Amino acid sequence: MPPESQEQTSIHGLRGLINRTAHKTALLSGLVAALFAIPAHASEMSDINKLMRSGQYAEALTKTDAILAKHPRDAQMRFTKGLILAEQNRSAEAIAVFVKLTEDFPDLPEPYNNLAVLYAANGQYDKARAALDMAMRTNPTYATALENLGDVYAKLASQAYDKALQIDPGNNVPQPKLTLLRSLNGNATGGTVPRLASAAPGQAAQAQRDAKAKADAAAAEQQERVKALAAEKAAQQAAADKAAAEKTAIAKASADKASSDKAAAEKAAADKAAAEKAAADKAAEAKAAQDKAAADRKKADKAAAEQKQKEQAERLEKEKAARAEKEKAAQAEKLAAAEKAAQAKAAADKARADKAKASADADQDKNAVLASLNSWAKAWSDKDVKGYLAHYASDFETPKGATRKEWAEERRARIEDKGHITVKVSNAQIAIKGNTATVRYRQIYNSNRLTVDSRKTLVFIKQGNRWLIKQERSGG
Repeated sequence: MPPESQEQTSIHGLRGLINRTAHKTALLSGLVAALFAIPAHASEMSDINKLMRSGQYAEALTKTDAILAKHPRDAQMRFTKGLILAEQNRSAEAIAVFVKLTEDFPDLPEPYNNLAVLYAANGQYDKARAALDMAMRTNPTYATALENLGDVYAKLASQAYDKALQIDPGNNVPQPKLTLLRSLNGNATGGTVPRLASAAPGQAAQAQRDAKAKADAAAAEQQERVKALAAEKAAQQAAADKAAAEKTAIAKASADKASSDKAAAEKAAADKAAAEKAAADKAAEAKAAQDKAAADRKKADKAAAEQKQKEQAERLEKEKAARAEKEKAAQAEKLAAAEKAAQAKAAADKARADKAKASADADQDKNAVLASLNSWAKAWSDKDVKGYLAHYASDFETPKGATRKEWAEERRARIEDKGHITVKVSNAQIAIKGNTATVRYRQIYNSNRLTVDSRKTLVFIKQGNRWLIKQERSGG
Protein backbone atom coordinates (compact mmCIF):
# COMPACT_ATOMS: atom_id res chain seq x y z
CA MET A 1 0.00 0.00 0.00
CA PRO A 2 1.42 3.49 -0.85
CA PRO A 3 2.50 5.63 2.16
CA GLU A 4 -0.14 8.26 1.33
CA SER A 5 -2.94 5.69 1.67
CA GLN A 6 -1.47 4.43 4.92
CA GLU A 7 -1.38 8.00 6.28
CA GLN A 8 -5.15 8.29 5.59
CA THR A 9 -6.05 5.30 7.78
CA SER A 10 -9.45 6.01 9.37
CA ILE A 11 -10.23 6.08 13.09
CA HIS A 12 -11.90 2.66 12.73
CA GLY A 13 -8.71 1.25 11.19
CA LEU A 14 -6.63 2.69 14.02
CA ARG A 15 -8.94 1.09 16.59
CA GLY A 16 -8.42 -2.34 14.90
CA LEU A 17 -4.67 -1.81 14.84
CA ILE A 18 -4.66 -1.09 18.58
CA ASN A 19 -6.70 -4.25 19.30
CA ARG A 20 -4.24 -6.40 17.29
CA THR A 21 -1.22 -5.03 19.13
CA ALA A 22 -2.77 -4.89 22.60
CA HIS A 23 -0.79 -7.91 23.80
CA LYS A 24 2.45 -6.10 22.90
CA THR A 25 1.61 -2.81 24.66
CA ALA A 26 0.97 -2.79 28.39
CA LEU A 27 -0.41 0.74 28.57
CA LEU A 28 -1.87 2.93 25.79
CA SER A 29 -1.07 6.63 25.82
CA GLY A 30 -3.57 9.11 27.25
CA LEU A 31 -3.90 10.54 23.76
CA VAL A 32 -5.49 7.40 22.30
CA ALA A 33 -7.90 7.23 25.22
CA ALA A 34 -8.91 10.82 24.48
CA LEU A 35 -9.38 10.04 20.78
CA PHE A 36 -11.78 7.14 21.42
CA ALA A 37 -13.59 8.55 24.46
CA ILE A 38 -15.97 10.13 21.93
CA PRO A 39 -18.14 7.83 19.70
CA ALA A 40 -16.87 7.38 16.18
CA HIS A 41 -18.59 9.47 13.52
CA ALA A 42 -17.82 7.24 10.54
CA SER A 43 -20.97 8.17 8.59
CA GLU A 44 -20.61 11.89 9.26
CA MET A 45 -16.87 11.74 8.49
CA SER A 46 -17.60 9.99 5.19
CA ASP A 47 -20.11 12.71 4.24
CA ILE A 48 -17.63 15.45 5.17
CA ASN A 49 -14.84 13.82 3.12
CA LYS A 50 -17.17 13.61 0.09
CA LEU A 51 -18.02 17.30 0.41
CA MET A 52 -14.31 18.19 0.65
CA ARG A 53 -13.42 16.09 -2.39
CA SER A 54 -16.13 17.89 -4.40
CA GLY A 55 -14.87 21.30 -3.23
CA GLN A 56 -17.97 22.05 -1.08
CA TYR A 57 -15.92 23.36 1.84
CA ALA A 58 -18.64 25.63 3.29
CA GLU A 59 -21.08 22.70 3.62
CA ALA A 60 -18.31 20.48 5.03
CA LEU A 61 -17.45 23.14 7.63
CA THR A 62 -21.11 23.46 8.65
CA LYS A 63 -21.40 19.70 9.26
CA THR A 64 -18.10 19.67 11.19
CA ASP A 65 -19.18 22.57 13.42
CA ALA A 66 -22.50 20.80 14.12
CA ILE A 67 -20.67 17.71 15.40
CA LEU A 68 -18.18 19.79 17.42
CA ALA A 69 -21.09 21.62 19.08
CA LYS A 70 -22.07 18.26 20.60
CA HIS A 71 -18.52 16.86 21.03
CA PRO A 72 -16.15 19.83 21.46
CA ARG A 73 -13.14 17.60 22.35
CA ASP A 74 -13.42 15.34 19.30
CA ALA A 75 -9.80 15.47 18.05
CA GLN A 76 -10.57 14.02 14.59
CA MET A 77 -13.32 16.59 13.91
CA ARG A 78 -11.13 19.45 15.15
CA PHE A 79 -8.30 18.25 12.87
CA THR A 80 -10.77 18.08 9.93
CA LYS A 81 -11.98 21.60 10.64
CA GLY A 82 -8.36 22.83 10.45
CA LEU A 83 -7.98 21.14 7.04
CA ILE A 84 -11.20 22.75 5.72
CA LEU A 85 -10.10 26.21 6.87
CA ALA A 86 -6.69 25.69 5.21
CA GLU A 87 -8.43 24.70 1.93
CA GLN A 88 -10.50 27.92 2.16
CA ASN A 89 -7.26 29.97 2.51
CA ARG A 90 -8.30 30.97 6.05
CA SER A 91 -4.75 30.40 7.23
CA ALA A 92 -4.95 32.28 10.54
CA GLU A 93 -8.06 30.36 11.64
CA ALA A 94 -6.54 27.02 10.56
CA ILE A 95 -3.35 27.80 12.52
CA ALA A 96 -5.44 28.60 15.61
CA VAL A 97 -7.23 25.22 15.33
CA PHE A 98 -3.96 23.24 14.98
CA VAL A 99 -2.24 25.21 17.80
CA LYS A 100 -5.14 24.37 20.13
CA LEU A 101 -4.88 20.69 19.10
CA THR A 102 -1.16 20.64 19.98
CA GLU A 103 -2.03 22.10 23.38
CA ASP A 104 -4.83 19.62 24.10
CA PHE A 105 -3.13 16.60 22.46
CA PRO A 106 0.65 17.26 22.55
CA ASP A 107 1.46 13.64 21.50
CA LEU A 108 -0.16 13.97 18.05
CA PRO A 109 2.45 14.63 15.29
CA GLU A 110 -0.07 15.56 12.54
CA PRO A 111 -1.16 18.98 13.97
CA TYR A 112 2.53 19.98 14.33
CA ASN A 113 3.23 18.94 10.72
CA ASN A 114 0.26 20.92 9.36
CA LEU A 115 1.24 23.96 11.45
CA ALA A 116 4.69 23.78 9.80
CA VAL A 117 3.11 23.70 6.31
CA LEU A 118 0.95 26.77 7.08
CA TYR A 119 3.87 28.66 8.67
CA ALA A 120 6.08 27.91 5.64
CA ALA A 121 3.34 29.11 3.27
CA ASN A 122 3.43 32.43 5.17
CA GLY A 123 7.25 32.58 5.00
CA GLN A 124 7.64 31.84 8.75
CA TYR A 125 10.29 29.13 8.32
CA ASP A 126 11.65 29.34 11.87
CA LYS A 127 8.20 28.58 13.24
CA ALA A 128 7.80 25.83 10.61
CA ARG A 129 11.09 24.24 11.75
CA ALA A 130 10.07 24.44 15.43
CA ALA A 131 6.72 22.79 14.68
CA LEU A 132 8.40 19.98 12.73
CA ASP A 133 10.89 19.49 15.55
CA MET A 134 7.91 18.97 17.87
CA ALA A 135 6.39 16.50 15.39
CA MET A 136 9.68 14.57 15.33
CA ARG A 137 9.78 14.52 19.13
CA THR A 138 6.33 12.91 19.24
CA ASN A 139 7.29 10.42 16.52
CA PRO A 140 10.99 10.29 15.41
CA THR A 141 10.09 7.92 12.52
CA TYR A 142 7.35 10.07 10.90
CA ALA A 143 8.48 10.09 7.24
CA THR A 144 6.32 13.03 6.10
CA ALA A 145 7.60 15.23 8.93
CA LEU A 146 11.20 14.20 8.09
CA GLU A 147 10.74 15.13 4.43
CA ASN A 148 9.13 18.44 5.34
CA LEU A 149 11.91 19.22 7.81
CA GLY A 150 14.53 18.66 5.08
CA ASP A 151 12.72 21.15 2.80
CA VAL A 152 12.52 23.73 5.60
CA TYR A 153 16.26 23.35 6.39
CA ALA A 154 17.03 23.93 2.70
CA LYS A 155 14.89 27.07 2.61
CA LEU A 156 16.48 28.44 5.80
CA ALA A 157 19.97 27.93 4.32
CA SER A 158 18.89 29.69 1.11
CA GLN A 159 17.50 32.64 3.07
CA ALA A 160 20.72 32.97 5.07
CA TYR A 161 22.92 33.20 1.92
CA ASP A 162 20.48 35.48 0.13
CA LYS A 163 20.48 37.86 3.07
CA ALA A 164 24.29 37.92 3.25
CA LEU A 165 24.72 38.83 -0.44
CA GLN A 166 21.48 40.90 -0.65
CA ILE A 167 20.24 38.72 -3.48
CA ASP A 168 16.53 38.67 -4.33
CA PRO A 169 15.16 35.73 -2.32
CA GLY A 170 12.91 34.80 -5.19
CA ASN A 171 15.71 34.60 -7.79
CA ASN A 172 15.77 30.96 -8.91
CA VAL A 173 15.43 29.72 -5.34
CA PRO A 174 13.60 26.39 -5.15
CA GLN A 175 10.44 26.61 -3.08
CA PRO A 176 9.84 23.99 -0.37
CA LYS A 177 7.26 21.38 -1.30
CA LEU A 178 5.80 20.64 2.13
CA THR A 179 3.08 17.98 2.55
CA LEU A 180 -0.16 18.82 4.38
CA LEU A 181 -1.45 15.73 6.21
CA ARG A 182 -5.09 14.80 5.47
CA SER A 183 -5.89 12.46 8.36
CA LEU A 184 -5.35 12.18 12.08
CA ASN A 185 -3.79 8.82 13.06
CA GLY A 186 -1.93 9.52 16.31
CA ASN A 187 0.88 7.63 18.07
CA ALA A 188 -1.30 4.61 18.68
CA THR A 189 1.62 2.16 18.54
CA GLY A 190 3.75 3.81 21.18
CA GLY A 191 5.87 6.28 19.23
CA THR A 192 5.26 5.40 15.59
CA VAL A 193 2.49 5.79 13.05
CA PRO A 194 0.95 2.89 11.07
CA ARG A 195 2.99 3.49 7.92
CA LEU A 196 6.25 3.04 9.84
CA ALA A 197 4.99 0.75 12.58
CA SER A 198 7.37 -2.01 11.46
CA ALA A 199 10.43 0.23 11.03
CA ALA A 200 13.43 -0.60 13.24
CA PRO A 201 15.04 2.08 15.48
CA GLY A 202 18.10 2.07 13.17
CA GLN A 203 15.89 2.83 10.20
CA ALA A 204 14.38 5.82 12.03
CA ALA A 205 17.83 7.20 12.79
CA GLN A 206 18.82 6.63 9.14
CA ALA A 207 15.72 8.61 8.05
CA GLN A 208 16.81 11.51 10.26
CA ARG A 209 20.34 11.37 8.83
CA ASP A 210 18.94 11.32 5.28
CA ALA A 211 16.87 14.44 6.00
CA LYS A 212 19.95 16.22 7.45
CA ALA A 213 22.06 15.15 4.47
CA LYS A 214 19.38 16.49 2.13
CA ALA A 215 19.46 19.85 3.94
CA ASP A 216 23.33 20.00 3.85
CA ALA A 217 23.37 19.17 0.11
CA ALA A 218 20.83 21.90 -0.58
CA ALA A 219 22.91 24.39 1.44
CA ALA A 220 26.12 23.47 -0.43
CA GLU A 221 24.40 23.83 -3.77
CA GLN A 222 23.05 27.19 -2.73
CA GLN A 223 26.55 28.33 -1.63
CA GLU A 224 27.95 27.51 -5.10
CA ARG A 225 25.13 29.44 -6.69
CA VAL A 226 25.86 32.41 -4.44
CA LYS A 227 29.57 32.43 -5.40
CA ALA A 228 28.74 32.36 -9.11
CA LEU A 229 26.22 35.13 -8.67
CA ALA A 230 28.80 37.21 -6.70
CA ALA A 231 31.38 36.95 -9.52
CA GLU A 232 28.77 37.90 -12.07
CA LYS A 233 27.74 40.83 -9.87
CA ALA A 234 31.40 42.11 -9.72
CA ALA A 235 31.68 42.08 -13.52
CA GLN A 236 28.38 43.85 -13.79
CA GLN A 237 29.58 46.50 -11.30
CA ALA A 238 32.73 47.27 -13.39
CA ALA A 239 30.65 47.68 -16.51
CA ALA A 240 28.26 49.88 -14.58
CA ASP A 241 31.11 52.16 -13.37
CA LYS A 242 32.36 52.67 -16.94
CA ALA A 243 28.86 53.41 -18.15
CA ALA A 244 28.40 55.92 -15.31
CA ALA A 245 31.55 57.89 -16.33
CA GLU A 246 30.36 58.11 -19.91
CA LYS A 247 26.96 59.11 -18.70
CA THR A 248 28.45 61.97 -16.61
CA ALA A 249 30.24 63.48 -19.60
CA ILE A 250 27.16 63.24 -21.73
CA ALA A 251 25.08 64.70 -18.92
CA LYS A 252 27.33 67.80 -18.65
CA ALA A 253 26.98 68.53 -22.36
CA SER A 254 23.30 67.97 -22.13
CA ALA A 255 23.03 70.28 -19.11
CA ASP A 256 24.29 73.32 -21.04
CA LYS A 257 21.81 72.69 -23.81
CA ALA A 258 19.10 72.09 -21.25
CA SER A 259 19.79 75.48 -19.64
CA SER A 260 19.13 77.37 -22.87
CA ASP A 261 16.19 75.17 -23.65
CA LYS A 262 14.86 75.89 -20.16
CA ALA A 263 15.01 79.68 -20.68
CA ALA A 264 13.16 79.36 -23.96
CA ALA A 265 10.69 77.02 -22.36
CA GLU A 266 10.12 79.40 -19.45
CA LYS A 267 9.43 82.31 -21.86
CA ALA A 268 7.09 80.15 -23.86
CA ALA A 269 5.43 79.06 -20.65
CA ALA A 270 5.01 82.68 -19.52
CA ASP A 271 3.49 83.63 -22.87
CA LYS A 272 1.23 80.62 -22.69
CA ALA A 273 0.23 81.50 -19.12
CA ALA A 274 -0.65 85.09 -20.16
CA ALA A 275 -2.71 83.82 -23.09
CA GLU A 276 -4.41 81.28 -20.87
CA LYS A 277 -5.18 84.01 -18.26
CA ALA A 278 -6.73 86.25 -20.94
CA ALA A 279 -8.76 83.32 -22.20
CA ALA A 280 -9.75 82.44 -18.65
CA ASP A 281 -10.88 86.01 -17.95
CA LYS A 282 -12.93 86.04 -21.14
CA ALA A 283 -14.40 82.66 -20.27
CA ALA A 284 -15.22 83.93 -16.77
CA GLU A 285 -17.08 86.93 -18.20
CA ALA A 286 -18.96 84.67 -20.59
CA LYS A 287 -19.79 82.29 -17.75
CA ALA A 288 -21.01 85.20 -15.58
CA ALA A 289 -23.29 86.34 -18.38
CA GLN A 290 -24.44 82.77 -18.91
CA ASP A 291 -25.09 82.32 -15.19
CA LYS A 292 -27.12 85.58 -15.09
CA ALA A 293 -29.17 84.47 -18.09
CA ALA A 294 -29.71 81.08 -16.47
CA ALA A 295 -30.77 82.78 -13.20
CA ASP A 296 -33.21 85.00 -15.10
CA ARG A 297 -34.63 81.98 -16.91
CA LYS A 298 -34.89 80.13 -13.63
CA LYS A 299 -36.72 83.07 -12.04
CA ALA A 300 -39.09 83.33 -15.01
CA ASP A 301 -39.65 79.56 -14.97
CA LYS A 302 -40.39 79.71 -11.27
CA ALA A 303 -42.92 82.53 -11.73
CA ALA A 304 -44.55 80.63 -14.60
CA ALA A 305 -44.66 77.46 -12.52
CA GLU A 306 -46.23 79.32 -9.59
CA GLN A 307 -48.83 80.88 -11.91
CA LYS A 308 -49.56 77.50 -13.45
CA GLN A 309 -49.84 75.95 -9.99
CA LYS A 310 -52.21 78.75 -8.91
CA GLU A 311 -54.39 78.29 -12.02
CA GLN A 312 -54.39 74.55 -11.49
CA ALA A 313 -55.43 75.03 -7.85
CA GLU A 314 -58.28 77.37 -8.89
CA ARG A 315 -59.39 74.88 -11.56
CA LEU A 316 -59.31 72.04 -9.05
CA GLU A 317 -61.30 74.15 -6.59
CA LYS A 318 -63.94 74.91 -9.22
CA GLU A 319 -64.09 71.25 -10.21
CA LYS A 320 -64.42 70.32 -6.55
CA ALA A 321 -67.28 72.84 -6.08
CA ALA A 322 -68.99 71.54 -9.24
CA ARG A 323 -68.65 67.95 -8.03
CA ALA A 324 -70.03 68.96 -4.64
CA GLU A 325 -73.01 70.71 -6.28
CA LYS A 326 -73.57 67.72 -8.55
CA GLU A 327 -73.35 65.35 -5.60
CA LYS A 328 -75.77 67.58 -3.66
CA ALA A 329 -78.27 67.54 -6.54
CA ALA A 330 -77.82 63.79 -6.90
CA GLN A 331 -78.37 63.38 -3.17
CA ALA A 332 -81.53 65.54 -3.31
CA GLU A 333 -82.77 63.55 -6.30
CA LYS A 334 -81.98 60.37 -4.47
CA LEU A 335 -83.85 61.57 -1.39
CA ALA A 336 -86.83 62.60 -3.52
CA ALA A 337 -86.84 59.23 -5.25
CA ALA A 338 -86.59 57.51 -1.89
CA GLU A 339 -89.47 59.59 -0.52
CA LYS A 340 -91.55 58.90 -3.63
CA ALA A 341 -90.77 55.21 -3.33
CA ALA A 342 -91.69 55.34 0.35
CA GLN A 343 -95.00 57.05 -0.49
CA ALA A 344 -95.70 54.50 -3.23
CA LYS A 345 -94.87 51.72 -0.81
CA ALA A 346 -97.11 53.26 1.84
CA ALA A 347 -99.95 53.58 -0.70
CA ALA A 348 -99.42 49.99 -1.81
CA ASP A 349 -99.35 48.86 1.79
CA LYS A 350 -102.53 50.80 2.49
CA ALA A 351 -104.21 49.36 -0.62
CA ARG A 352 -103.21 45.88 0.45
CA ALA A 353 -104.43 46.58 3.96
CA ASP A 354 -107.73 48.03 2.64
CA LYS A 355 -108.16 45.07 0.34
CA ALA A 356 -107.36 42.70 3.18
CA LYS A 357 -109.81 44.57 5.44
CA ALA A 358 -112.48 44.58 2.71
CA SER A 359 -111.89 40.88 2.16
CA ALA A 360 -112.07 40.27 5.90
CA ASP A 361 -115.21 42.44 6.14
CA ALA A 362 -116.70 40.59 3.16
CA ASP A 363 -115.95 37.25 4.76
CA GLN A 364 -117.40 38.52 8.03
CA ASP A 365 -120.55 39.77 6.23
CA LYS A 366 -120.91 36.46 4.34
CA ASN A 367 -120.65 34.59 7.61
CA ALA A 368 -123.23 36.93 9.15
CA VAL A 369 -125.60 36.49 6.17
CA LEU A 370 -125.16 32.68 6.29
CA ALA A 371 -125.77 32.72 10.03
CA SER A 372 -128.97 34.79 9.52
CA LEU A 373 -130.13 32.32 6.81
CA ASN A 374 -129.57 29.33 9.09
CA SER A 375 -131.23 31.12 12.02
CA TRP A 376 -134.28 31.89 9.82
CA ALA A 377 -134.54 28.23 8.71
CA LYS A 378 -134.24 27.03 12.32
CA ALA A 379 -136.96 29.40 13.60
CA TRP A 380 -139.18 28.15 10.81
CA SER A 381 -138.41 24.50 11.66
CA ASP A 382 -139.10 25.22 15.35
CA LYS A 383 -142.42 26.87 14.42
CA ASP A 384 -141.07 29.95 16.27
CA VAL A 385 -143.28 32.42 14.41
CA LYS A 386 -142.02 35.44 16.30
CA GLY A 387 -138.37 34.52 15.69
CA TYR A 388 -139.21 33.61 12.09
CA LEU A 389 -140.88 37.00 11.34
CA ALA A 390 -138.08 38.87 13.10
CA HIS A 391 -135.68 37.86 10.21
CA TYR A 392 -137.63 40.01 7.72
CA ALA A 393 -136.77 43.68 7.12
CA SER A 394 -139.31 46.40 7.81
CA ASP A 395 -139.46 47.14 4.05
CA PHE A 396 -139.81 43.47 3.08
CA GLU A 397 -141.48 43.19 -0.31
CA THR A 398 -144.54 41.08 0.47
CA PRO A 399 -146.01 38.86 -2.33
CA LYS A 400 -149.22 39.78 -4.21
CA GLY A 401 -149.27 43.35 -2.83
CA ALA A 402 -150.44 42.27 0.63
CA THR A 403 -149.76 44.49 3.59
CA ARG A 404 -147.06 43.56 6.01
CA LYS A 405 -149.71 42.73 8.63
CA GLU A 406 -151.76 40.57 6.27
CA TRP A 407 -148.67 38.71 5.11
CA ALA A 408 -147.50 38.16 8.73
CA GLU A 409 -150.94 36.76 9.80
CA GLU A 410 -151.09 34.51 6.80
CA ARG A 411 -147.55 33.17 7.55
CA ARG A 412 -148.44 32.60 11.23
CA ALA A 413 -151.52 30.62 10.33
CA ARG A 414 -149.73 28.41 7.84
CA ILE A 415 -146.84 27.64 10.25
CA GLU A 416 -148.97 26.93 13.30
CA ASP A 417 -151.40 24.78 11.25
CA LYS A 418 -148.70 22.18 10.60
CA GLY A 419 -148.08 19.28 12.92
CA HIS A 420 -144.33 19.50 12.34
CA ILE A 421 -142.00 21.40 10.00
CA THR A 422 -138.40 20.73 8.93
CA VAL A 423 -136.53 23.28 6.81
CA LYS A 424 -132.96 22.48 5.61
CA VAL A 425 -130.75 24.84 3.55
CA SER A 426 -127.58 23.80 1.62
CA ASN A 427 -125.20 24.91 -1.14
CA ALA A 428 -125.69 28.56 -0.21
CA GLN A 429 -123.89 30.97 -2.59
CA ILE A 430 -123.65 34.53 -1.25
CA ALA A 431 -122.91 37.67 -3.31
CA ILE A 432 -122.56 40.94 -1.35
CA LYS A 433 -122.59 44.42 -2.83
CA GLY A 434 -122.54 47.20 -0.33
CA ASN A 435 -125.33 46.59 2.21
CA THR A 436 -127.19 44.12 -0.06
CA ALA A 437 -126.55 40.39 -0.10
CA THR A 438 -128.10 37.93 -2.59
CA VAL A 439 -128.23 34.31 -1.42
CA ARG A 440 -129.02 31.43 -3.78
CA TYR A 441 -129.45 28.07 -2.04
CA ARG A 442 -131.25 24.69 -2.06
CA GLN A 443 -134.17 24.39 0.35
CA ILE A 444 -135.77 21.09 1.48
CA TYR A 445 -139.17 21.69 3.16
CA ASN A 446 -140.88 18.81 4.96
CA SER A 447 -144.13 18.85 7.01
CA ASN A 448 -146.87 16.38 7.95
CA ARG A 449 -148.72 17.48 4.82
CA LEU A 450 -146.03 18.39 2.23
CA THR A 451 -142.41 17.81 1.14
CA VAL A 452 -140.75 20.22 -1.31
CA ASP A 453 -137.08 20.26 -2.59
CA SER A 454 -136.47 23.50 -4.51
CA ARG A 455 -134.04 26.28 -5.37
CA LYS A 456 -134.70 29.63 -3.72
CA THR A 457 -133.21 33.11 -3.67
CA LEU A 458 -133.28 35.51 -0.70
CA VAL A 459 -132.14 39.14 -0.83
CA PHE A 460 -130.80 40.45 2.52
CA ILE A 461 -130.21 44.06 3.46
CA LYS A 462 -128.03 45.22 6.32
CA GLN A 463 -129.92 47.24 8.90
CA GLY A 464 -127.75 48.16 11.82
CA ASN A 465 -125.70 45.10 12.69
CA ARG A 466 -128.27 42.61 11.31
CA TRP A 467 -128.84 41.11 7.89
CA LEU A 468 -132.64 40.94 7.26
CA ILE A 469 -134.65 39.48 4.37
CA LYS A 470 -135.99 42.06 1.92
CA GLN A 471 -137.03 39.79 -0.98
CA GLU A 472 -137.97 36.15 -1.29
CA ARG A 473 -138.06 34.39 -4.68
CA SER A 474 -138.44 30.80 -5.84
CA GLY A 475 -135.92 29.35 -8.28
CA GLY A 476 -132.23 30.06 -8.81
